[in-house]
Amino acid sequence: MKHAIDIGAVAEYLKSQASVPVWLVGTSRGTFSAARGAIGAGRDGIATNSIDGLVLTSTVTRVPPDWRMAVLSMALHQIRVPTLIMSHREDACEATPAADAPALAKCLRQARKVEIALLTGGDPPQSGPCDAYAPHGYFGIETQAVDRIAQFITANGSHAP
Repeated sequence: MKHAIDIGAVAEYLKSQASVPVWLVGTSRGTFSAARGAIGAGRDGIATNSIDGLVLTSTVTRVPPDWRMAVLSMALHQIRVPTLIMSHREDACEATPAADAPALAKCLRQARKVEIALLTGGDPPQSGPCDAYAPHGYFGIETQAVDRIAQFITANGSHAP
């Protein structure tokens, strides 16, 4: 809960400094923080309008042996903001398979909008399957990944119809 309150405080501060939407974006293990912040919006001491949207990339949907949980076990049904789920079809990280994106989307039943983006291509891996220089980190297609996220945010920002 404290983590979500901290995320909300940062979002509220940013909004007090500039009139801009605040989106939470998490990749791999960062999807825990991003999802927790979006779950906490409107409760846990976080203003309802402090978080405008959520982007989850290479989401941890399966529990590695040494971890306690996966994002799928979180209270995703409480998320109300537009959410983009982005995965790389060739992600070989056992904790983040692209095949789990539909199950993740199904858990987001109260989100204003949910979209799945499955990317392909890129450069040959230069790191382990769960690291940045592999499909897990969109290696070689980083610009395509960022452009897809920006497109979703622009289309679903707080000023979008």
